[in-house]
Amino acid sequence: MAPAMRPLYLAVACLFFASPFAFAAEPRRDGAKTFSVLSRPVKLKYGEVHNTIQDPIKLPKEIVDEFASDPIAIVNYDVDIVTMDEATGEERQVPLYAGYNHHYAMGIGPYEMMKKYYEAHKNDPYGGYELNTTSDVHSFGSAPVMKRFMSDMAGLGLPVPNRRGRRAANFGGGSGAEERGTSHLLPSPYAHVVDTPQALIPLIHLINTKGSERNQDGYSPLLECPCTPQRSFDLASGEIDGRPPVPPFSCNLKFDQEENPSCFMDIYEGGFRCCEHGVFVIDTDVYPPESLPETTFYFKFNFEYESVAPSTLEVRPPACCDVTANLTVGGNIEYDVPACTAGVAAEDCVHEMTSSQFFDLMPNYHSNETRKGDVDPETPVDLVYAVGHLHVGGLSLDLYNDETGELICHSVPKYGTGEEAGNEKGYLVGMTSCTFDPPVRMTKETVVRTVARYNNTINRHGVMALWLMEVSDPKPAAF
Repeated sequence: MAPAMRPLYLAVACLFFASPFAFAAEPRRDGAKTFSVLSRPVKLKYGEVHNTIQDPIKLPKEIVDEFASDPIAIVNYDVDIVTMDEATGEERQVPLYAGYNHHYAMGIGPYEMMKKYYEAHKNDPYGGYELNTTSDVHSFGSAPVMKRFMSDMAGLGLPVPNRRGRRAANFGGGSGAEERGTSHLLPSPYAHVVDTPQALIPLIHLINTKGSERNQDGYSPLLECPCTPQRSFDLASGEIDGRPPVPPFSCNLKFDQEENPSCFMDIYEGGFRCCEHGVFVIDTDVYPPESLPETTFYFKFNFEYESVAPSTLEVRPPACCDVTANLTVGGNIEYDVPACTAGVAAEDCVHEMTSSQFFDLMPNYHSNETRKGDVDPETPVDLVYAVGHLHVGGLSLDLYNDETGELICHSVPKYGTGEEAGNEKGYLVGMTSCTFDPPVRMTKETVVRTVARYNNTINRHGVMALWLMEVSDPKPAAF
């Protein structure tokens, strides 16, 4: 998967505390400790979208002090959405029908690195994606744009001695509502390794759906980010609301041939490109913003960590995989699922899409950023962890070795059945993940195949079928 979704914002409090929601049903590494960070308030009116990075938040002093000289190894994380009781300060989990977590991402690293990235991208309409950078990043000198930021976090292309003091880590990237109950625990000795951990920079893509009508399946249609009459589509200039769409419309041949609405601006109906920061996914001519109720949300980030050991192996995301991509196209991130033919039995209404990609050849998807000669396609890569990212209606996401046909990971959703947070009826509330111990050894040029299945009893806009994976370059971390 091309790294296209990353950061979030936190600040009201950075505390050590035992979260009632953190790692509730997950095994823990022996001897690992935890810390938590609470976001600054995210204030949204009904139907309003928050989709941007926020100013980096300093980590708890205990963490900064403990790892001032040595790197930290983060082995697990958990993300929740809460509201605060103004009188007592008590946290309460937010149900998805009140606040829909479209996706989140975050980076942890040295404060100055996080701050430079924030300053370069703080006004971008989609939270810091490099295509819409609001500043001349070259004037920042070492200020990282997204690809540089991701490269620094992965330590790519730098000799081991030069990485010291520069490594950062990223989490999420496309994770959404479905990962509230999903384990991110890495098997030993793998970890996200950070030098001089001082600050967290987050991206929050959250929609206030509190009070929204829910459809026959139980969920709010606002989670699909419908394009409202307020969105301005200029087909001549190729701009939406006066800006180039992010990412550019770019689907593989199969989607193009089927004229999938998410792949073409002139027939686009809803999804990520109508969900930029500050817009409403309701018709504000019908619902004037000044009359709408406002809710204050917080994101809560919980981490499990230990000290880096000589045997520690660091992880990073690979370049792959998005079902709308192929061997040369990085992908469109989203697509529409057309309703099945009238008269077909509901149980037979399954929409299936397939794509094949190189596992970790970034130049094939971002050739303007990295020369192909910079990467040896036969370099070994170890797959440590994988989980599928699907939207409501998703049935499964499968990853295969395209040459051998071997099933690498089968990730399936869990749907809620009640009203309580974490079990919301009609919503996708969890995904099964795959942990590989020992890891699956591949090369960067290994071709893997993604198969995505969605229920299509109804038409669905802006769905996603992405793999969120952690890989390791097989060598010990320097410390």
